[in-house]
Amino acid sequence: MLEGLYLSRLLAGHLDPRLISNLEFLLLLLLMMLVMNSLEISGMLSSLGRRIVNRAGSERRLALMLCLLVFGASAILTNDVVLLGVVPLTIVVGVVSRVDVRKLGIFEGIAANAGSLLTPFGNPQNIYISVHYDVGLFDFLLVMLPLWLLSLGLLALLIRWQFGERLLHPIRMKHMHRGMAALGLAALLSIILFFGHLLPLLVIAPVVLGLLAATGRFPRIIKMFDWKLFLLFVFIAFATYAALMVYTLELSGMPLLVSSIGLSQMVSNVPATFILSGAADWRLLAIGVNIGGSGTLISSIATVIAYRYIKKYDARTTVWDFMKWGALFCVLQTVAMLPLFYIGWY
Repeated sequence: MLEGLYLSRLLAGHLDPRLISNLEFLLLLLLMMLVMNSLEISGMLSSLGRRIVNRAGSERRLALMLCLLVFGASAILTNDVVLLGVVPLTIVVGVVSRVDVRKLGIFEGIAANAGSLLTPFGNPQNIYISVHYDVGLFDFLLVMLPLWLLSLGLLALLIRWQFGERLLHPIRMKHMHRGMAALGLAALLSIILFFGHLLPLLVIAPVVLGLLAATGRFPRIIKMFDWKLFLLFVFIAFATYAALMVYTLELSGMPLLVSSIGLSQMVSNVPATFILSGAADWRLLAIGVNIGGSGTLISSIATVIAYRYIKKYDARTTVWDFMKWGALFCVLQTVAMLPLFYIGWY
């Protein structure tokens, strides 16, 4: 009965399937950004982050626990919004505990890009790939899990190398609005049902909006909405769609992997995903644009967010500070996954 409510069915024969994919992507992104605003307002991420600080005890453990928070949360939430919640907390922690905020912010940016690659709702490029190629949740997890685990190991090794064992002092806890957090998580779960192919987006959207309205903070959620960021994605979606109407790149194999990593460094990984979406193999495209999220400052919006916050806190922060670690992590990820490529996993 609900099959007829999928946009791909409703609009089939009226719109180009690629345009329908773009519309679904933008609607999903809109809902995800609203849900993340509700979770941020509830204080859930801030509360969790402060608990981690008080349990860490040392600078190295704090760096590891905060980066693991970002890494894990980015797989469930969207990486951009996780950073919007955690990086400001990191700055507060840095003031109180005298931690190297600049270095910690850089590693949190890397953790957000690496952690979000696991799921079809972890970042904008994965949302688009899942919709465009009609990839189910389990299939996406199965393909991305090896790279996600490799990235986790690389991140832990780099943190152990760069942070010392200096002891830290505890910081004061803040109140979390549990009811609002529960409604926000319920809204997030509703969105996940779409990626599991359990409910169409036209059913999920009013449910999500209803749950957010029930928080009693809907006007504030809307006020916090980053319209500039969303409109940037709208522009990217329709500009690349127009370009694809003229010419479509249909790459495969190693050329697709190399192109998706390289193009992400020049135009960011979301536009790169749109440009290369003519490829038949979504797996290599997903691997490439997610690895490509680390590298240059513009390779992902998550990196730009982390840089913007850290630069405001410490004016000495440079683009090179972010690029040298991002580029190193990008190279390490690429080298680590090449054996999987050659044994035929991808």
